[in-house]
Amino acid sequence: MAGKADPGAPASVFRLPLSWFDPGRDLVSVRVRADSAGKIGMYWYYLLQNGVAIFGTMMNVAPGGALAFAILDATGMGREELMRIMRSAPVGDVEVEVIDAGVKGFASTGGHLLEAGSGRSIVMSASGLAGLFRGMRELMGDDAGAAFLYYAGFVTGREWGKFLVDHVGDPHAAARVFVEVLKSQGLATSAEILEGEDRYRIEARDLIECEVLSDYASRKGGRMRTSHWFRGIVAGVISAVRGGEWDVEEVECVNDGSDKCAFEIRRKQGTADAPAR
Repeated sequence: MAGKADPGAPASVFRLPLSWFDPGRDLVSVRVRADSAGKIGMYWYYLLQNGVAIFGTMMNVAPGGALAFAILDATGMGREELMRIMRSAPVGDVEVEVIDAGVKGFASTGGHLLEAGSGRSIVMSASGLAGLFRGMRELMGDDAGAAFLYYAGFVTGREWGKFLVDHVGDPHAAARVFVEVLKSQGLATSAEILEGEDRYRIEARDLIECEVLSDYASRKGGRMRTSHWFRGIVAGVISAVRGGEWDVEEVECVNDGSDKCAFEIRRKQGTADAPAR
């Protein structure tokens, strides 16, 4: 995932400094180890006090110490001066390693096994997702592409739902956790789930699928409901946590003139209420 420095970005934007593009600037990525989070905080503070711009940081803390990454800006002062400041920090027992991709205007924190939600995870940019969401429609046509995306989402959501039931236990709590996880992982900035008898309603803002497809919808004349992949995910999750089969309809969409995306989820007649394992 790539970030670009923008001090005026909305508060809802949280940039992960895994890799960073800012053409024309001299960016440096560093890995810092210490025996405590406090020492790493002192190290960042020293850099800031000496005029070093820090575009983003990440830190993990464990009983054996702390590990952190940061993207630094050496533009103006030069790398030699940046290195001098880094070496002169009066913080003991701090190990600093520079990770240099050798490309001006770009920095990366190197290779990782990322974990999120108790399992290995990856980060994919909107440009990559556009290839999936838009590309399937362009290759297969709108109807066939939408159907492919729905079922791709369904099998993804079904596995997600099984994981949630195994870890949360209660099916109703698992459904609530689902919307919290999708927010925390960047699929939407806000989401609410309302539960009734054999039905749910989910309302979401800044849903990634519809945001990525906004230009596509405009080229098609606008007024489209575009979230088929996420609709499939919802159907898969609910079928796994509640059992049986569920119909999911996108009843509001930002690409159809609404200010949010909303989904109505209803149990199909005659299907059992028991978690699928």
